[in-house]
Amino acid sequence: MESSTRRTCPSCQNRLSPLAAECPECGLALAPPRLGRPFLFQASALAQASFETSAKTLTAPALGRVAAVAVDIAPEELERPPAEAASPAAGQPRAALGSEDPVASFWPLVKVEATEALLLVLVQALALALPAWLAGVSPLRLLTGAWLLVVPYLLAVSWMLFMAPLVLTGRSPFMGRFGVTLPENTPERRMTFSLVHMLSVLCFPLSFLCMVLSPRHQTLAELLSGQELLARPVGRMR
Repeated sequence: MESSTRRTCPSCQNRLSPLAAECPECGLALAPPRLGRPFLFQASALAQASFETSAKTLTAPALGRVAAVAVDIAPEELERPPAEAASPAAGQPRAALGSEDPVASFWPLVKVEATEALLLVLVQALALALPAWLAGVSPLRLLTGAWLLVVPYLLAVSWMLFMAPLVLTGRSPFMGRFGVTLPENTPERRMTFSLVHMLSVLCFPLSFLCMVLSPRHQTLAELLSGQELLARPVGRMR
């Protein structure tokens, strides 16, 4: 005996669910459900559904209905702030040495090249005295007798003196002492600058003249390479 809850469609005899309002096979409408609202799976109920939104009470005050609040502002407060407010922020990077104050940008560069010129003369003297001592001759005689070999040797030693610290740290031997650095990250550009910086130190009187005559106090190395030396940022205690 079949269960009393089993239903079949009168048209196609398809087995139906007890809660079905229409036949899923032939679409025959069955007896309306006992609930007052249609089921979600009843397709024919979409034609009778109303999608109009019900009216809701305005809970917030409408714009323009709130009374304005009077604020007293003195005319002096509307004026432009003083000039010190337009000063650059502390977080901005420092400008190049050539664009700073002439006294602050000129003397660090002069001190760097002057001290490195003295260091270069000392290194070249030691580099020339060592082979002369091994050969048993004076350095002057070695220089005049074998200058074709001695001059490239001294240039290589001089270049290594500047190339190694510049490529590794971005500063020549005395740049860090006087607060100067090279803002380049690529080793190729640092190596190129080390070569022109060596020439600038070798020709220090000419480089000093370039710093005096150029408006931004650029050294001979800066003019030849197109790069600029910057002031090294100083850490601050907080």
